[in-house]
Amino acid sequence: MSVRISYIDNLRVFCIVIVVLIHSAVTYSCIGSWYYNEPMPLNDLEKLFFFLFQSHAQAFSMSLFFFVSGYFIPASLERKGTKTFILDRLKRLGIPVLIYIFIINPICVKLVYPQLNIVEFTLKGFHNLDFLGRTGPLWFAFALLIFSVIFALVHKYLPSAKSNVRVSNLNIMVIIGLITLLAFGFRLVAPIGTSFYNLQFCYFAAYIVCFYLGTQAQRINITEKINFQQGKKWLYIAFGVGIPLWFIAGFFGKISEGKMLITGGFNAGAFLYAFWESFFCVSFIIALLGIAKAKWNYQSKTMKFLSENTFGVYVFHAPVLIGLSILTKDIHPGIIPKFFIIAFLAVMASLLVSWLIRQIPVVGKIFN
Repeated sequence: MSVRISYIDNLRVFCIVIVVLIHSAVTYSCIGSWYYNEPMPLNDLEKLFFFLFQSHAQAFSMSLFFFVSGYFIPASLERKGTKTFILDRLKRLGIPVLIYIFIINPICVKLVYPQLNIVEFTLKGFHNLDFLGRTGPLWFAFALLIFSVIFALVHKYLPSAKSNVRVSNLNIMVIIGLITLLAFGFRLVAPIGTSFYNLQFCYFAAYIVCFYLGTQAQRINITEKINFQQGKKWLYIAFGVGIPLWFIAGFFGKISEGKMLITGGFNAGAFLYAFWESFFCVSFIIALLGIAKAKWNYQSKTMKFLSENTFGVYVFHAPVLIGLSILTKDIHPGIIPKFFIIAFLAVMASLLVSWLIRQIPVVGKIFN
């Protein structure tokens, strides 16, 4: 394994923890969609905390996943050839998606609705393809499968970035502007909060751009061009400029009035929110790449174990988190402390579940 892989794998671990935190936050804030919510009255400070955390985490986490996933695709495609690559992607991503749809998703729903006839639920929905909307968190694997197949089929016709391209402030702002315009346009027809077969197209502008940038990253050596000083600079910018932008977008989006114009439509609030989201996404990812390469470019035994189980945690954390949330529904240490405690326990328990399943012959290889 090359040295470069270490910090990228470590960032994947960081992102999967963020994903579990997001779903734990949705459980207790009821901001967003999740299998199980525990409605609790939130004061203004708690509402602000969850809005800030969930919007910032959403802005960058899955985009970074798509960037990292795209990073490894060109070399794999060149090594295997188009046909073998597509078959491998169908196996590597398609099988876990099907396992989630027909086994894990019914378990999640059964945990929330014990009276459910799980066999009837699992088998219904074939006539109109509704079962494709039961991917849960595995929507990412489903979308990545689609992205990968499309890239494999058309990559020869796509423009390739020049090797001498720089990670300059101008180029960064161009990327931010492109994502902003695409996100604003997407949300005219697919506002935040809507989905199509569990695919939230309102966020796909950043996913598509980051995935494509990932496929070009090795060609232009982009990760090596982002140094520690640049990473620090963009970390300060991400929050120093991003936080005020977030409040400005919220003001024009009339969040305090309960109108939530930031979700979409042809208005200033929606545009400013798309700009803030794109700005934070790109600037924070640059910060993470620069800082992680300089300070986190190694793997201890613990980090190696975590990175090996990243995909397993992603697949299995939903029923684990739901189960823990239901078991502790009568325990009230405070909403924010409970959010952190349950998220931590969910990460630990999901790691254990992932490790145990990966010990099973044949089956375990699916989640490596």
